[in-house]
Amino acid sequence: MGMIVRVGPKYQVVIPSEIRQRIKIKPQDEVLVDIIGDVVIIIPKPASFTDFMIGLGKEVWEGIDAKDYLRKERESWA
Repeated sequence: MGMIVRVGPKYQVVIPSEIRQRIKIKPQDEVLVDIIGDVVIIIPKPASFTDFMIGLGKEVWEGIDAKDYLRKERESWA
């Protein structure tokens, strides 16, 4: 499990130094904040969103020949 931090009166949260060092963020760096279910996710803002997104979802295609899949899909249109 993670660390316990307190939410300040302006709803600010201090990221503990161990975590800041691990994800290599410094003052004035930007981070992305998202929520998945009831979990808040904070990640460093990538220098390039394109590079960050490359390869996401590739596990869906493991063991599937893309050309064969497309051929079958196109045949189903007829």
